[in-house]
Amino acid sequence: MMKTKLRKHLPANVRWRQWLPLLTLFLLLFSFSSCNDGEEGRNEFISVSQVDSRTGEKTEMKLDEVLNIPPKAGQLSIFVKTNTNYSVLIQSKTPANEQEKEEIIENWLKAEKTGRNEATGEDEWRLTWDAQTKDYKRRTATLSFTSPEVDYGKFINICQGFTTRLSENFEWLKYGSSTASPNVTSNEKLIGDWTKAQKEYNWSSTIANGADKAYCYGKFGFIRLGDEQGHGADLLTPYMTDIARDSVLLVSFDAVAYMDENGEKDNNKLTINILNGGEFAETHTTTKTVSLDYYDPLDADVLHTMWNKGRHDFYVVSTPERPITANTKIQIIGGDYTLSTGNNRVFVDNFHVYRLDDVYYYLLEE
Repeated sequence: MMKTKLRKHLPANVRWRQWLPLLTLFLLLFSFSSCNDGEEGRNEFISVSQVDSRTGEKTEMKLDEVLNIPPKAGQLSIFVKTNTNYSVLIQSKTPANEQEKEEIIENWLKAEKTGRNEATGEDEWRLTWDAQTKDYKRRTATLSFTSPEVDYGKFINICQGFTTRLSENFEWLKYGSSTASPNVTSNEKLIGDWTKAQKEYNWSSTIANGADKAYCYGKFGFIRLGDEQGHGADLLTPYMTDIARDSVLLVSFDAVAYMDENGEKDNNKLTINILNGGEFAETHTTTKTVSLDYYDPLDADVLHTMWNKGRHDFYVVSTPERPITANTKIQIIGGDYTLSTGNNRVFVDNFHVYRLDDVYYYLLEE
């Protein structure tokens, strides 16, 4: 009966099998369209959020957002919510600043999935990073969120460290021997006798009243202030014109006091002055004195171990009364202000000045 009824709607000279290919194509097209409608209705998405350390509130991170982290080792959690499969990829990047170019350090940042909150549908990922021990130059890693099903275009730049204003390791000084103890004085060179090319780096030292020379010596990759006759010496940074609009600087250098092979020690005081603008963030003054550690001259690897306890870091801030200017300099003095009080030999290396972004200002209290 059904067969008879259907035939009534078809031309008499057309058989059912002639319509079958057309019907099959129609069903396939309908199925494909329905599938596409389902994909569009699914609306694949991914959101990444973190808890603000200052407010305690969880906030969604924006596309291409930059996350700044401090130089010391640490960790934080991010939360990923999505409705499709995904993976997290980390890639280290070369610093963009010409002055900061150096080898790319891999694996300083790691990401590990630590759990899932079924109530919110979020995966928790823990980011952990290594401390910067050699210096605080800005380094960047990109955290990418990828999926075989959809192109999220979602990534976050993780930045550690700071923009470099001055970076000096004195590798262009080649006086003396690369293997000799720092106590060996053969072939070291007074700053006034450096080559023209070396003087063009614009490091300087003050000639004290009544003296005819500055007792600042170039050695093999580092500097000594003062001598065995009781002369003190200072060292002044070059001008850093880029700092004129900076509000916070981090000054970092290595300095250790002299000790001879018999254990006799020089004085170990180092005076630090901020000249022509800026003040110490902690004391709101322009001068401070620190005590230096001593190295072991009998250590077979003394040229490397002598700096193990030599790092000194301090913050300089710009205030209305003492704004940082293009003429601001840092002066360090081994000895008192007359540069002539007892033996106060000091070794100096790895001198850096960094600019802190405003978002880093809270680090001063950590």
